Amino acid sequence: MEIKEKIITGALKMFTRYGIRSITMDSIAEELGISKRTIYEKFKDKDELLKNCFETAIATQKASTEEILKTSENVIEALLKIVKHNVNIMKTINPVFFYDIKKYYPNLNKHTVENNNNENRIQFMELLNRGIKENVFRPEINVEIVAILLFEQFKIMNNQEVFPEEKYSKIEIFENIVINFMRGIATEKGFSLLEKYNS
Repeated sequence: MEIKEKIITGALKMFTRYGIRSITMDSIAEELGISKRTIYEKFKDKDELLKNCFETAIATQKASTEEILKTSENVIEALLKIVKHNVNIMKTINPVFFYDIKKYYPNLNKHTVENNNNENRIQFMELLNRGIKENVFRPEINVEIVAILLFEQFKIMNNQEVFPEEKYSKIEIFENIVINFMRGIATEKGFSLLEKYNS
């Protein structure tokens, strides 16, 4: 593993575990056993490092999703695998990480996170169309509206007034949103597959 990749991998783990604001270039250097100067040779500042961490995480997520889509027999199986994969990732992320992004890095949140969310929404629409062709999703649904509704529900996940973290875990909320949502748009065939793969 080359040094730049090592820095990105290590920093990303620290950001997601402890939040972004609490992590300094000094603490990253100490954790990785390298000098701070080495980090600054690869990244001009913490913002650039964080941006690279996001881009790496997004690329890794996309690669995992593509692999799941290639190895799944149908859309229902693929979506459930994607849900479980994302749930496992969420287990490793401190809620402070999401708070820090929105409050202290609004530009990064807008241009990187929101752009990725838009791409994910488009991909979900493609999966809905595929599901209609496979007769697992109801043909009368408006895929654009359905996709918007689902992703708007995801936004509510981080609203502390609606889902206080001391009462609800992100994983519990995420699973309830996706599974119940899929049940609502599934055909009889889709519902059977959903019960089969989610049992």
